[in-house]
This record gives sequence, structure tokens and C-alpha cells, in this order.
Amino acid sequence: MIPRPRPRILLLALAAAAIGAAFAAVGGATTLATQPSNTAPPSVSGTAKAGNTLTTTSGSWSGTTPMTFTYAWLRCDTNGVNCNSITGANAQTYDLTSDDVGHTVKSRVTAQNSAGTATAASHATGTVAGGTPPANTTLPSISGTPQVGQDLKTSTGSWSGTSPFTYKYDWRRCDASGNNCSSIGSHSDNQTYTLVDADAGHTIRVVVTASNSGGSAQATSKATAVVTVGAPANTAPPQITGSSQVDQTLTTSNGTWTGNPTSYAYQWERCDSGGNNCAAITGATATTYKTTSDDLGHAIRVVVRATSSAGSKSVESAAFGPITSNVPTGVTKLPSGELSIAAASVPDTDRLTIVQVTYKPSVTSHNHQPLQATIRVVDEHGYDVAGALVYVLGTPYNWLAKVAEAPTASNGRVTVTLSPTRAAPRHGALLVFIRARTPQGDLLAGSSTRRLVQFKLAR
Repeated sequence: MIPRPRPRILLLALAAAAIGAAFAAVGGATTLATQPSNTAPPSVSGTAKAGNTLTTTSGSWSGTTPMTFTYAWLRCDTNGVNCNSITGANAQTYDLTSDDVGHTVKSRVTAQNSAGTATAASHATGTVAGGTPPANTTLPSISGTPQVGQDLKTSTGSWSGTSPFTYKYDWRRCDASGNNCSSIGSHSDNQTYTLVDADAGHTIRVVVTASNSGGSAQATSKATAVVTVGAPANTAPPQITGSSQVDQTLTTSNGTWTGNPTSYAYQWERCDSGGNNCAAITGATATTYKTTSDDLGHAIRVVVRATSSAGSKSVESAAFGPITSNVPTGVTKLPSGELSIAAASVPDTDRLTIVQVTYKPSVTSHNHQPLQATIRVVDEHGYDVAGALVYVLGTPYNWLAKVAEAPTASNGRVTVTLSPTRAAPRHGALLVFIRARTPQGDLLAGSSTRRLVQFKLAR
């Protein structure tokens, strides 16, 4: 006997059913989103041959919609494994290149919705074949004037076969009939060629090599007319070398020319500080030019004129300068042309040098007559030092009368009197110790310098 439901339980069940129906009626029921799941893999269409375009489908997916799809292309081995992503290949189509020849290709599709992402790959294509090799349909042609110094330019010609093409160029020098050609190797791979002196009396051809995913092929242009020699043409301007100071010698090169110049002429010009508004310098027509005080603050340039049997041509150098003073700050130029610096301006790290000691007379007589000794002091730059303090001492000290420390003149020289004493021998030699220092310097260190000299004592 089956027991009958209790009235209270039956009543609760009916209430729950009614509440559920009410929620459903007003949209209160919820469904959880599910992430994408591939139900049919992507498929790739198109012929697996370099130069062709492949297209992939997205495949079929289950899961909550809407979904978005992203794409990637993979290059694999001939078995469709060992795949690597192809850089930049992220569209639904992919153009096969020569890099793909001998490989298979897959597409990889990533589906995304609100619940997540999932990825599926297509089957591999067949092994990618090479493209149709290039075949020339129109020869390359050369344009330009066949004259030394002029530029020739070649077209690529026209080609059939799988695009894209790449091109290389090999310019060749031939005899006057366009035969017996040899490669001008240093100019390969340039679509233009500047004719040089060696081309005079020859004709020129160019061999164009076209390459694509299927291979490469060559085509040779017709020969130019015989190359003639024109007036000189400059390919590199003259250059000025030297120091941009007053009283310095500047030198110019001829520059580089075609057309076999037989002679060169020169004209130096003085310009403003910016190298403009130039005017010829009278008499300055050699390969060298010595700057003068008139050039101070100006730039200098030179005009070189090249001449051959076919004519002449002039070209200017770049401006050089502006010309500055050759006298450093703190240094004075003496009327003699020597440069002088004050001893007070010589740092203690700059060692003085006693470069010259002269005597009058050169030999003292037996009666010990006095000598006039002239001593010259310079700094490490060779400038005469004005105001250096010079001290002289005989050795032994009692062989020479005491000499007071004396300053050098603006020319770095000081003359002192050396008087041998009665203690000095009547013949032999007298040894003299000389010291030079700056007024502010240390007696024994820093810029202070010393020197030993001797002079003869006559009988």
C-alpha cells in the first residue's frame, strides 16, 4: 500500500513550483557562460606556392556568444610539425614567400568570449613550392650621356614570373664594338654608374639579375655609344690643411677630377667669418698660403681650376677658419717675433728651462777679468719668460764673487757679470751653478730649474 502525501508537504512543493515559475516569467532565471570549444578546426584554402595567398576560416566553435577571433600563421616542416610563428603574419590571409618554400604552413585561430579563450590549428598545407622563375620580357636600358664624369642609369627591364622580384646590377666595360666586356666590380648593385677616365674609348653595358622565389635570371642591356672625354669634372672638392692661426701656412689639395686634367691653377680667397662674401687675395696663387694679420677673424678658401684639352672647370674648397690669433692669452708677441709670457703667469706645475748661456769673452785671461754671461729662460711652451729670477753661484763658491739674483727682461734674457776671485785658479775651468725661478714659486721645487755650466780659465 502506497502512503499518501501529507497535506503540508504537498502544499510546500506547490508553493516552490509557483515561485520558480514566477522568476522564470520575469527573467529572474540565470545561465552560466561557457568558454569557447572548437567543434571543427580551421581550414586553409589556396595553392601552396610562393607568391600565392592563403586564406583561413575561423572553424566552428561552441560556447557563449558573441566570440572574437585572432589569427596567426605557422611555418612547419614537411610533416606539419616543429612549427614556428611567422613574424607579422596575423591576418586571416597570408602571402607565401620564398622563405616558405620546402615547408608546410598552418593557421592558428584563437576564439575569445566572456568566459575565456581557446585555440585550434588547421591541418598543414602541402609542401610549399617555389614560384615561377623570372623570365625577361624587355631588356634593361641605359640612359645618360656617355661622357667621362657623367652618370649613367639603368632600368630593370620587364620580367614575367612570380612577384616580388629583387634586382642586382653589374656594370661592364666593353670594347668600342660592345664586345669583350669585363665587370666593373666596385660598382655592382648600383642602379647608377659615374663614368671615369678608364671608360674613355669604351662602351658600357649592364647585366641585370632578377630574383624571386622560383630562382633568378639575367638580362644584358645594349651597349652605349663610345664614351668620350669631356671637360674636367670634379668628384671630390679640394681640401685645405694647416692651422687656422695667423702666420701659419695652409696647403690645398687638387681635389679629385675626371677628364684627365693636364694642369691646375689656384686662387686663395678671404671670406667673412661665415665663409661667405669671398674676395681674391692678391698674389695668393700657389698651392700654399701663409696667413697674415689681415686674415684675423676671416675664413679662407681656395678655388682650384682644372684644365684639359677638352676645357676647364673651377671648384671651391670648403671655407677654412675663421683665422684666430697665434698669440695665446697672457702671451705677448715681441717685435722680434718671439713670444713672451710674464713669470707671474707661469703656474708652479710648469717647469722653467735655462735654454741658453753665452759668455763674453769666451775665455777669461790669467788676470781673472770679469765675464758677461747672458742667460735665457723659457717655459714649457718655449715662450720667453719675463721677470724670471736668475741666481748664479760659482763652485767652489769662493771662486766667484757673489752675484745678486736678477730678473729676466721681456725677451727672457738677463746679463750678469761673473768676476772670478783671487781664490780661483789661473787655468782650468770654473763651474757655475745657475738657478731660475718665478717670483711666486718655490726655490727648489715646482717651476724652479737649475743648470751647471763651465767656462775656461786661461793662463
